[in-house]
Amino acid sequence: MSYHRRVNSSRRSPGRPRRRPSPGRILAAAALLVAVAAASRARPGPATSRRTLVDRVVAVVGRTPILESDITLARLCHLIPQPRGGPAVTRSKLVRARVRLEVQYRDLDASGTVYRLKIAADRTFDDLVRRAGGMEALGPELAANGLGWTDVKDLALEVAAVNAYVEQRLRPQVRVTMAEMQTTYQQTFALEITAQGETPPPLAAVRDRLHRLLVERKLNRLIERWTEEARSRLDVIMLHP
Repeated sequence: MSYHRRVNSSRRSPGRPRRRPSPGRILAAAALLVAVAAASRARPGPATSRRTLVDRVVAVVGRTPILESDITLARLCHLIPQPRGGPAVTRSKLVRARVRLEVQYRDLDASGTVYRLKIAADRTFDDLVRRAGGMEALGPELAANGLGWTDVKDLALEVAAVNAYVEQRLRPQVRVTMAEMQTTYQQTFALEITAQGETPPPLAAVRDRLHRLLVERKLNRLIERWTEEARSRLDVIMLHP
């Protein structure tokens, strides 16, 4: 059993009582996790054997370590759209996205909300596999990085739970008034088209488009507010951002 699987198996325990460790204890635990190594295959020689690092802790969310292999999995499954920039920029954004997902999921777990949602984990699993190019393409990549399909299923569960919360709990809170659409039309939409030397269409012709735009804006604000509040309730430590 690999170190990565032992850690991941400990994650799937929603609902059990959890004590909030102090940041100092978390750092100490993280240091121990970073130091975990596998002895190289036995060779005759001195008692001191060589050691090989099998994984490292990138961040800690509450009591849950985010490992380098979690970041690799996020990259393979295209957790976020391919960002512009080099490998360092890509990795940094992947780390932030993976930590954000863990914060959101842990908050749903701690409150028990995750049990009251309709979660389409299987469909999300299929979507992640599709993004990765299909099972035939993803399977060898997983194996080459010490990962397996269980890891993809775990990731799919977290993504599906967060998506379910957004759609089932946050989106119904969004309301858009006609006055808001008129203001957006006049101050943004119509002005941009007029600046291009064209005549903007009447409000009635773009009302549905404006409504969708405002809904998504308000929904994104709700998501950000929830995520910030969730993060304030958890000890989040970035070790290798």
